[in-house]
Amino acid sequence: MKLYCSIKNFFTKPSAKWGLGTILVGGMIAGVIGWQSFNTVLDKTSTEEFCVSCHSMKQPLEELKKTVHWANTSGVSATCSDCHLPHDTIGKYARKIEAAREVWAEMTGKYDEEGAFEKHRLEMAEREWARFAKDGSKQCKACHDYARMDFDKMSEKARKAMLPAKEKNQSCVDCHKGIAHHLPKQDEGNGKKSKFENLVVKSLSDNKTYYTKGNVELFSDETMNNTIGHLETAVPVMFVKSGTNADLVELSMWRKDKGFGRIWYDDFGKNITNAVLNKEFMATKPLFEVLERKEDPITGLTWQKVKMQAWIAKSNLIEDLNAVWANAESIYKTQCSTCHRQPDVAHFDSNSWIGLFNGMVGFTNIDKQTGKEVLRYLQMHSSDFEKHSESK
Repeated sequence: MKLYCSIKNFFTKPSAKWGLGTILVGGMIAGVIGWQSFNTVLDKTSTEEFCVSCHSMKQPLEELKKTVHWANTSGVSATCSDCHLPHDTIGKYARKIEAAREVWAEMTGKYDEEGAFEKHRLEMAEREWARFAKDGSKQCKACHDYARMDFDKMSEKARKAMLPAKEKNQSCVDCHKGIAHHLPKQDEGNGKKSKFENLVVKSLSDNKTYYTKGNVELFSDETMNNTIGHLETAVPVMFVKSGTNADLVELSMWRKDKGFGRIWYDDFGKNITNAVLNKEFMATKPLFEVLERKEDPITGLTWQKVKMQAWIAKSNLIEDLNAVWANAESIYKTQCSTCHRQPDVAHFDSNSWIGLFNGMVGFTNIDKQTGKEVLRYLQMHSSDFEKHSESK
């Protein structure tokens, strides 16, 4: 009888209406239902359908569909959450809380305007790259496990890159950015803007050598109606005079006496591109002065030192190259050291750097214009111009 009373009291007391046992059992049932509901919501908001239900995510989905992460011979694909949601419980909860900011941005119309996604792509990409770098690309390695890679079946080029990466347990996005979505477009890469605007010389002196601040178009006359080519960044030119709409400069460079000879170089025998002239312009056999002829002992080609005047738009010349080289050096050291230790710049000559750099740049997110600037920095600081230090 006492046992019966004890059990009865447990479920009916201390409250006259609800007993302690009833409250506990009810709480447990409510907890189970709440926990199940929470996980259901968590799972639903982790599906690809939920992710792309936002207007702004339609664009990255279309980009993904064009990659092997969406369709391939094995039929194995990666969804949004496979890459962008941590697989461990705590990390997943933290990412969900963090994602509230992105949901708010969508709700408040941050990406509603045409081109808004592209405008903010770099900001979003850098946030994701930082997260991948912080956790060592754990999401990637859920499928691409170093321990299960058969390095013998890789190409020699891939094996040379992947073996050191395995030893360091390197983050995948150090080298493999832009494999599922487009890389951000940088203003410096459009050939119109320059990151060195603050260095532009406002008052130019006649017969003085200056340098181009970026990609600079060449024109046949002051009206700038007829484009004849362009100059690369940090190319030396002599200022002749200033017109109403443009500046007249003198080019003194080297060209190969072969074909149109429309690529003009910085020095004899060195493939450091200074200017690229239009094929149509060179087909007209323009007048330029040949100052010198020399035969390259390595290739047997005849090189000509030439001089020609051309017009450029105003505010395109700088005097100090230190900032240009410092910027290029910084990019080289940060972007080209993720896969391996980069060599001393003066270890190779200017011509060798072309193939070496072109082999590296594909593993970075360096845009085309910046890539040209970095290559020029490497060539202009190569063993042709500076002594190699074994201690570097």
